[in-house]
Amino acid sequence: MTTTRGPTPELTLHHFPGACSQVCVFALEHAGLPYQLRLVDLASGEQSQPAYGAISPLGKVPALIVDGEVLTENAAIQTYIAALRPQAGLFPEPRSPLEAARLQAGLSFCGGALHPTVRGLANPQRITDGDPEGVRRKSAELAAKSFKVADQRLAKSGWWLDTFSVVDVYLNWAVSVARNAGFDFSGYARLEGLQARLSELPAFRRMLEIEEQSRATLAQQRAARAKVAP
Repeated sequence: MTTTRGPTPELTLHHFPGACSQVCVFALEHAGLPYQLRLVDLASGEQSQPAYGAISPLGKVPALIVDGEVLTENAAIQTYIAALRPQAGLFPEPRSPLEAARLQAGLSFCGGALHPTVRGLANPQRITDGDPEGVRRKSAELAAKSFKVADQRLAKSGWWLDTFSVVDVYLNWAVSVARNAGFDFSGYARLEGLQARLSELPAFRRMLEIEEQSRATLAQQRAARAKVAP
């Protein structure tokens, strides 16, 4: 079995509950890596402040600090975490270059196709200076096409690959965002059951608990700021 070499790096993950950074929370928990969680209050505009801009110039989460060095982009962070603890099984051991490429294709699908589409569903006003409803309608069309592909992909084993991988957690995040935006999943039975399958994993349950704790912490911070506001 492959194991990591050398000391474990010092890790700090910048996260906002409900954002795609929850996939990285899961990855760190599943890999059993020690890390610090730093909440970035996107709802209050903290991502636009100079302090966070120095970490993530695009003002996005996740951002992972690795021994003082910044790593951004969800797929890259997941790949890095999987490489730190390959024995954790975030990525199945590929049996061929083609299998390795298919895993990367799954991450690209989630990050390049689904991610912007579900954001268009949930927050169309952020990507147009015109009528946001036109963006929402087009995003719904694209989401239907992409989710159909994903649902068919899960037909064989219930997972994106033949077995579980972190791609499934990223896919589930996209499903949750679309569902909260009103997308109807009644015709996507395999995607409907994805979270139930993931919930059998202890790290996924811990991730959900961390999401709730993070929401409560941010609510307390906002309340505290409101008390001292002029």
